[in-house]
Amino acid sequence: MTGSPLSSAALYDGIVASGKAEFLVQTDGVLRYDQFLRDLHGCCGLFDTRDLTPGERVLIVTADEAAAITAFTAALLDGLVPVMLTPDTPAPRAGAVARKVSPGLIVADAARCAEDWIEDWLEDRAGNAVPVMQTAKGFFGAKRLPKSGFQAEIAVKGRAPRLPEDQDALAYILFTSGTTSAPKGAVITHRNLFSHLDTLSRLFGYDKDSRIFNGMVLAHGDGLVQGPLLALANACALIRPAPYSAAKLEDWLNSIRAFRATHVLSVPTIYAFIDRYAAHDDYFDAAECQCLISVAAKLDEALWRRLETRFSRPVFNQYGLTETVASALYAGPHPEMGATGTIGKPVDIKVRLVGQDGGDVPDGETGEVWLSGDNVFSGYWDDAEQTAEVLSGDGWLRTGDLAVKRPDGAFEIRGRIKTAIMCGGFLIQPSEVDEVLMTHPAVSEAATVGISDSDFGEIPASAVVLDGAFDEAALSEHCRARLEPMKVPKRIVAVEAIPRGDAGKPQLEALRVLLVAGTPVASLQSSLTEAVLEIASRTFRIPVDSLSPDSGPEDVSGWDSFAHINLVLQVEQSFGLRIPTAEVVSIARLADLIAAVERLK
Repeated sequence: MTGSPLSSAALYDGIVASGKAEFLVQTDGVLRYDQFLRDLHGCCGLFDTRDLTPGERVLIVTADEAAAITAFTAALLDGLVPVMLTPDTPAPRAGAVARKVSPGLIVADAARCAEDWIEDWLEDRAGNAVPVMQTAKGFFGAKRLPKSGFQAEIAVKGRAPRLPEDQDALAYILFTSGTTSAPKGAVITHRNLFSHLDTLSRLFGYDKDSRIFNGMVLAHGDGLVQGPLLALANACALIRPAPYSAAKLEDWLNSIRAFRATHVLSVPTIYAFIDRYAAHDDYFDAAECQCLISVAAKLDEALWRRLETRFSRPVFNQYGLTETVASALYAGPHPEMGATGTIGKPVDIKVRLVGQDGGDVPDGETGEVWLSGDNVFSGYWDDAEQTAEVLSGDGWLRTGDLAVKRPDGAFEIRGRIKTAIMCGGFLIQPSEVDEVLMTHPAVSEAATVGISDSDFGEIPASAVVLDGAFDEAALSEHCRARLEPMKVPKRIVAVEAIPRGDAGKPQLEALRVLLVAGTPVASLQSSLTEAVLEIASRTFRIPVDSLSPDSGPEDVSGWDSFAHINLVLQVEQSFGLRIPTAEVVSIARLADLIAAVERLK
C-alpha cells in the first residue's frame, strides 16, 4: 500500500511515484501511470475552464473506460463529486440522474450527446458554454490528439488536483437502485472509501506488484472500488479484460495468465460458468496468481469447493452492499475470515442481528443484519426519507438481509426482508421494472419478483394485468428500451389479477407460484427446429417468427453472454441432455444449437 491510513494525498503521491509502471491494462493497449498523471492533470485544468467548484457533480456515462476512470479519479482528487453510470444506461434513467444531481459537467460518448436528456439538461445550464465533453474511443496514450472534445481539452499541461483533506467530505455518488423517476444514489465519503480500501489491501495482500483482474461494470461498487480505486490505492496494475463472452470463454480465461494476474475477481455466476464450461484446469497455475475472489452474491459451497479442488487456488467470498462501499464480511482461508460456505465474519466493521422487536437476537437465531463502521455510507443523495428507512438514528445500516450467527463467529444468510432481486451478481429493484412496465399503454398493473434459478441465483419475472391484448415480445422490447439488459424480466406472464394482501401489497409467494405456473415450455411434438426456435423466442423475449436457424448474436436483440448460457440451459432442460463444453462455446447461430441437439438426442 501507498500508506495507512489512506488519503487523497497518499493516493496521489503513489500515482506520481509510479512513473512508467503499468496502470490500466486493456486488450488493445496499456496506460502507464505517467500517462495517467498527465491526463489527470489535464482533467483538473478542464474543470477550471468550466468554473467547477468543490462539491459540484461530474456525471460520467461513457464506454471509453480509460476516459471514465481518469475523469472519475480527477474529480475525486480535486474535491468534486463524480457520478458514474453504465454506458448503456437508458436515456430516461440517465436524465433522471442528471436532474437529481444537477452536474456541472457531463462526460459522455458522442453518440449520446444528441439525446433529449442532455439537450434538456443543457437548457437548464444556460450560460455554461460547452458542458458536455465527448469522448473519443482509444485516445488515451495515443500520440495524435483529437481536434475537439474531452480528450483535446485535457491534452494540456493542466494542474495538480486540490487533494481535499476533509475525510467527511463527499467522495462520489453511486446510483445502483431506485426507480427511473426516483433514482437512489448512495453517498460515499472519503472516510468511507479510504478506510475500506485500507481493509481490502491488508486482507488480500495487495501491493505495488499486484495485478488485479477485474472486468466487472465500473458503475457498480465491486467494479469501481475493487478495480481502479483499489489499484490506485496500491499503485499497482488493473487488468480490464475483454467483456465476458460465453463463445470466447477460453480466450477470456487465457488472458488471466497472459496478463500475469495476481488477484482474479468475478461474480458467482461467472465462476459457475467457468466450472461448467472451461475446457482446462491450468488457467490459474502461474506462480503469481494468488487467489480467486467472488463478490456481489453468496458463493454456493459446493461450487466453492469444486473451484478450490480443480484449480488449486484459495477462493474467497465477500458480502457487502453499495452502502458499505463494497464489502463488509469475508469468508475464506484467512485467520480473520469465516468458513467456506458462509458469508463470513466482519472485518473492520460491527455486526448486529436484530429481531422484529428491535432488540438483538441470541446466537443461533435469525435476525436482520445491521452494520456499523467507517465504511458505512452517510445516506442517499437528496433523499432524507429513503435514508431514514435504512439508517438508524445512531448510524446502523439496516441491510434487509436475514442471517444467523454460528458458534464459530461466521454468519449464514437465511433470506431477505427486502424484495430486491440478485441476478448473477446484479441488484435489481422490482419497483424499477414495475414502473417501466406500467408506462406501456396495455398494462394496468404490474408486479415483479425474483424466481429461484440454479445458475443466476434469481431471475426477474413479472406479472401484468392488461387492458389490451397480451404481446410478451412487445412488452419485453418496451423494457429493453428503458432498462439495462440484466433488469429486463426474463418472464412476463399475463394474469387476471395480482394477488394482494389486506394492505394492498402483492403477496410475493403467491405471485411466484403464478409466474412459474404460467411459464410455457417448448412443445416437443413440433419439429426440432421449431422447438429450439420457440425456446430461443422465450429466452430472448422476441417473436418466434423473427428467428430462423441463421439467427445469431449480431442480429438478435438480447443475445448477450448471460442469455447465451440461459438459452443452452433451457434447451438442455427441455430435451433432457447435456451439451459438451466445446459445442456450447462454439454456438454462433441457432443452427449450431439445433445440430448439437440432433447429435445428442
